[in-house]
Amino acid sequence: MTDTVDFNTVSTAVLSERGPNEALIGVPGSRSHLSTPALVLDLDLLEANIASMAVHARARHYALRPVAKIHKSSAIARLQADAGAVGTCCATLREAEVMVDAGIAGVLLFTSVVTPAKIERLAALNARASGLVVAVDNARNVSDLGEAARRSGRPLDLLVDLEVGGGRTGVATPAEAVALARAIASHDHLRFAGVQGYNGNHQAMRDFDERRRIELRVLDDVARFVDALSSAGFEPGIVTGGGTGSHDIDHEVGVLTDVQVGTYVVMDVYYRDTVLRRDDPHPFAHALSVRGTVVSNAQPGFVITDAGAKEVDGIHQNGFPAILSGAPADARYSIVGDDMGRIDLPEGSRVPNIGDAVEIIPPHCYQTVIMYPYYHCVRGDDLVDIWPLDARAND
Repeated sequence: MTDTVDFNTVSTAVLSERGPNEALIGVPGSRSHLSTPALVLDLDLLEANIASMAVHARARHYALRPVAKIHKSSAIARLQADAGAVGTCCATLREAEVMVDAGIAGVLLFTSVVTPAKIERLAALNARASGLVVAVDNARNVSDLGEAARRSGRPLDLLVDLEVGGGRTGVATPAEAVALARAIASHDHLRFAGVQGYNGNHQAMRDFDERRRIELRVLDDVARFVDALSSAGFEPGIVTGGGTGSHDIDHEVGVLTDVQVGTYVVMDVYYRDTVLRRDDPHPFAHALSVRGTVVSNAQPGFVITDAGAKEVDGIHQNGFPAILSGAPADARYSIVGDDMGRIDLPEGSRVPNIGDAVEIIPPHCYQTVIMYPYYHCVRGDDLVDIWPLDARAND
């Protein structure tokens, strides 16, 4: 491990597989010398978030199947698995491939795979996976998957996707769920593994009681599907749903076998003011930040940084990045260009100099992480490692 570095001689033009900051790994105080823009991951806070969720789940007797699209990293998925998660949820086939090939068991692909080329990739993935399950909501898709599984020689486990108010995928009635489960069970290379009943529309709702009211209604709908399937002889082994915003509610009904928690692991502005537990409103820390540099202070009242729309999520436009360090807490950070952010300063506050660093919390973690090839992992003020976002691609 490197002990010292002459910061005046570290060339940002010298790139490696882990970028221009690799030479800073292990150097005391190296966080403050990072070439920017940089995606920063605080490992102490990340580990505390993972531990907090794991303790909560064990105490309330439910399993965790965290969502990989939040972090796009097999290294983080491994930490979650080591803390007791039964698997990981994936939004894309590529995410699932990366997680399986990294040795993560219990991968759940919660979006349907429907094109011939991807179905063949899925069958090949299933042949080397442990506990892979895939969500479906269409009988023709079931047939196509069954034939691919037959050719591969290994049965494929499927979940019936349920529409429980999200307005996205899933069958809408218990009768449709039973018919789809029957179609799965009738194919000798498919197995009916259970159901997925997810509704994310209310997960970040700030008011705990209102969010609980909506989530209990969702869980009642899931239970109605489960009862119909069980009565028809298709008792689900897996009943998965819920999320970060409902994890302190989902266990009350007892219908879910595992909860698809996501944002808790790194947090973002979107969830910052959400009361996540009745007895502990904000149990998770902000482990993810974007580090930028002030590149202009030529105009009064504000400064410009090198972290704009290409470096920080600006897609949803329903929240500003939050200042973590480097500027007054009541300053406002906004995105004003592809590669420019703006910090509007409170009257009378110190104006940052060019070259000063600022760290911000992104509005949406999952929309920000995909803009970077790697995490700069820190403990306190020190860069301790650099991890690739190995599941970032979406093909």
